[in-house]
Amino acid sequence: MPQIEELIRKFEEFQMACKTILPGVDRRLIEDLILHQQENPNIEYMYKIETFTKKGADVNKIKKAILDKTGMVPEVYDSGTHYVINHKLTLEMLKEILLEGDEIILGIRGEFIGNVALKESEHKYK
Repeated sequence: MPQIEELIRKFEEFQMACKTILPGVDRRLIEDLILHQQENPNIEYMYKIETFTKKGADVNKIKKAILDKTGMVPEVYDSGTHYVINHKLTLEMLKEILLEGDEIILGIRGEFIGNVALKESEHKYK
């Protein structure tokens, strides 16, 4: 079936684009982020972002860079090679993270945890 073959070819092109444009970023994270942004481009989506670095990198320098960029202090695991924050995420932000850490970042993974949409207040002050 030519249509199925075309779909597979396009998907392989997408996978190659992910590897070229956002190397080291988990493809499933990219797919999920694109789907959410297409669904509603006016909502900022929250993700748990996990960044993996080479051994021997300066943990305090990395923590400060993450704090400066996001306003969040990351949790640090695996002897300073695994950093985790919950933060709103865009494809542009992923690219910036890669550019700033290109010598030490081994990979980035993440998962959707919600959205940041303005809601009407649910609490009253008594």
